[in-house]
Amino acid sequence: MESRKVEALRARVVFDSRGDKTVEVEVRVDGFTARAAAPSGKSRGKREVRPFAEGGPEGSVRALREASGKIVGATLENPLGIDVLLKEVDGTEDFSRIGGNAALATSVAAATAYAGSGGESLYRSLSRHLGADPGIPLPLSNVLGGGAHAGSGAPEFQEYLLIPVGARDVMEAIETNVLAYRKLGKLLSQEVRGYPLGKGDEGGYAPPIGNRKALELVARAAEETSDETGVKVAIGLDVAGSNVFDPKSGKYALRSDGLYLTGEEMVSYLGELVDEFGIVYLEDPFSEDAPDLFAELQRSVPKTFVCGDDLVVTRPDLIRSAIEAGSIKAAIIKPNQVGLLSVAAESARVCHEHRALPVASHRSGETTDAYLSHFAVGTWCRLIKCGLIGGERMAKLNELLRIGEEIGSERLRRLSV
Repeated sequence: MESRKVEALRARVVFDSRGDKTVEVEVRVDGFTARAAAPSGKSRGKREVRPFAEGGPEGSVRALREASGKIVGATLENPLGIDVLLKEVDGTEDFSRIGGNAALATSVAAATAYAGSGGESLYRSLSRHLGADPGIPLPLSNVLGGGAHAGSGAPEFQEYLLIPVGARDVMEAIETNVLAYRKLGKLLSQEVRGYPLGKGDEGGYAPPIGNRKALELVARAAEETSDETGVKVAIGLDVAGSNVFDPKSGKYALRSDGLYLTGEEMVSYLGELVDEFGIVYLEDPFSEDAPDLFAELQRSVPKTFVCGDDLVVTRPDLIRSAIEAGSIKAAIIKPNQVGLLSVAAESARVCHEHRALPVASHRSGETTDAYLSHFAVGTWCRLIKCGLIGGERMAKLNELLRIGEEIGSERLRRLSV
């Protein structure tokens, strides 16, 4: 690839979808300027990089400005070339000096500017550099939320998800999930007295009901949508097991259903839910410190994609180990968990090479940036988990529509690997 020069860098504090502060960075490469802001998660794994330097977002901006003299003037050999320099500038294992969010915003802005200076979109530049055939991931849409993303009274399970596995193109995939979301809203209005259809952090409904009842209603909405459209809609579930686990009792506390389960009991319970509701995707079913339970569940539900998030935090080494141990068949790829686009891309590659499912994912505190869509298309991600309702969520889906016009809207990647 052609060498290009970093000509300018500028950082600032901006706000995410929750109104929390984060970092945005502008980078100019060979006359082309690109901008990127990093999201922030509320439910974070213990092994993620630190999102901000000492002093929070303002501290990260100060640190990045101080380091800019070592970045501006650098020559980039490829779209991910700035990442080596960012690691050297920070010099820590967890990006505590400049912050993972500042690093990611710089990484993405530089990659986008590099691509743009050559007249390319980010996904094109990434796919060429990585050797990945561009394809559109299926949307994995959160339609009902609980746990850390919702208020009191909501289910403990964090996300109830829909996957339009039978969609013929990206437009039909998005439309199908939107229709199912609207049907779910009608069902909740009928079933939950006085519920004003309030939403959680990611735009999914957050009703005061138990986990099983929530699954029943989501399954009904999916079935009604499939019957009406002819497009098969599958169900996914993000337990966020580290948040459900109560370290004092050593049990998984599903209070809304009156259940307090040991690890072994949780394996059985989740297996029953998979069988009853046809769940095809099951994310973080246990605490991040219980990989053996992941493996036990994966063995008991071999056709379901047990997915690691907090368990593997987008680290290629952890993903590889978890796949080889039989703990997971899928992994969440959240670029800001590792702070660099190149590391996130390598995590997607590890999944692809081990015949596991890479899932590009947003965070609960999002921005209106759409680079996650480019990352997913330009790497090997078969699913994109970016929400459904809300401007910061729909921005990613709308970008998939635009990309579909370039590569073919029917080039949807499928769930099976």
